Amino acid sequence: MERNQLFRLTRLRLAAWYALVMGCILGASGVGVYQVVAHAYHESIDQGLQSVTEALHNTIEPVWQQPGHIQQLAQELSLELCVAHTNCGTKTVVIQQPIAAADSVNYYLRLWDRSGKLIAQAGIHLKQLPMTPGKHWQTLTDGLGIRYRQITLPLYTQKQLSGSMQVGRSLNDLDEHLAALRFTLLLGWPISMIFIGSSSWLLAGLAMQPVYRSYQHMQQFTADAAHEFRTPLAAIHSTIEAAIKLYGQQSLQPLSEPATNSILQVLKRQNTRLSQLVGDLLLLARLDQQQLAGEYHPCCLNDLISDLVEELAFLAIEAGVTLSMQVQKHEKLYVYGNEEQLYRLVSNFIVNAIQATPSDGKVTLSLERSEQYAFLQVQDTGIGIAPEHQSRIFDRFYRVNHDRSRTSGGSGLGLAIAQAIIKAHKGSIQLQSQLGLGSTFTVRLPLN
Repeated sequence: MERNQLFRLTRLRLAAWYALVMGCILGASGVGVYQVVAHAYHESIDQGLQSVTEALHNTIEPVWQQPGHIQQLAQELSLELCVAHTNCGTKTVVIQQPIAAADSVNYYLRLWDRSGKLIAQAGIHLKQLPMTPGKHWQTLTDGLGIRYRQITLPLYTQKQLSGSMQVGRSLNDLDEHLAALRFTLLLGWPISMIFIGSSSWLLAGLAMQPVYRSYQHMQQFTADAAHEFRTPLAAIHSTIEAAIKLYGQQSLQPLSEPATNSILQVLKRQNTRLSQLVGDLLLLARLDQQQLAGEYHPCCLNDLISDLVEELAFLAIEAGVTLSMQVQKHEKLYVYGNEEQLYRLVSNFIVNAIQATPSDGKVTLSLERSEQYAFLQVQDTGIGIAPEHQSRIFDRFYRVNHDRSRTSGGSGLGLAIAQAIIKAHKGSIQLQSQLGLGSTFTVRLPLN
């Protein structure tokens, strides 16, 4: 296939399109996976942050409503709290335990009064992070490019808004994980494309193998058909040229009757060969397209075989071959099909068996039945078929003997037509043969 430029370019295009489509699907899948993972990370972070915030809010709000709440908070909360009215850092109260959270996560806490003034903060030390009461959920970025996720909840004193509480956490761990995921996806895409490209080339080759075999069969069929047509056409051409020369040698006098008859006989014989060849090819085409299925009706195999044995008995006697028929049961076996096609099917097998069997040999036809099938068997004691030829004898224009003379097997379409007829009748065929011992063709056809 690689030697054929058409198939090589077609395979390359097929592999390229396959790789392109798979690359787009892989890229879209990677983007989708990234979005799903990022969304899951954000959801997990928001849930954890909300849980920590609600726990702190439930602790802070009861103390917040009491007088001297700032000092009480420093004693009640397990965090490092710095207290100031103007700026943070004038006074620090150290408590034993940190904010309850994962060890690798940095949290912070801010407390605001009702006027929006920061009165306390705790947790990680924040630099260049906006320090304003924000919305319920916010994502902030400091001067170093580190992102933070924060939530703001109100604080009430005697059912009146008296301040707010902000709890946030660093998103540095999330960004690191997502960066690693992006790197993995970006690095994995070209590596995957290499494997996809290689697989595409191999799969394209496998997919085109049946097409290439059909193409080779078509080329072989065309060459064989051209050869078969060329032989009778060449004979006709030579005969006509000979007639012209003979006519010219007789000084424009009419040809003698024997010469005329000889020329006409040659033309008739070659025309018959051409007509038969064209008819066989047309029959194969119609069988392939199942154009004869409408002509089917119940056919009796017993009567058909009996008629053929009677008609071909003279051919068998002339070849010195004994032709016999064996039917185990005398019941009539009917199959649904075309009687003319079935006649040709059995006739081809019998004629081939007689031609392949030397003098004093035997050709035996047997007819049996099973529950749903009829089995027709043609057995001879002829020369047999070599194993290397058995898989190809049903190919069109194929002969075991490559001699192209008419006495060595006709045009090579007989067994091809027989197989096409069997397939058209939804049957099957099996061959058993040994060199020097003969061949047995077994045809299985569904009963009507």
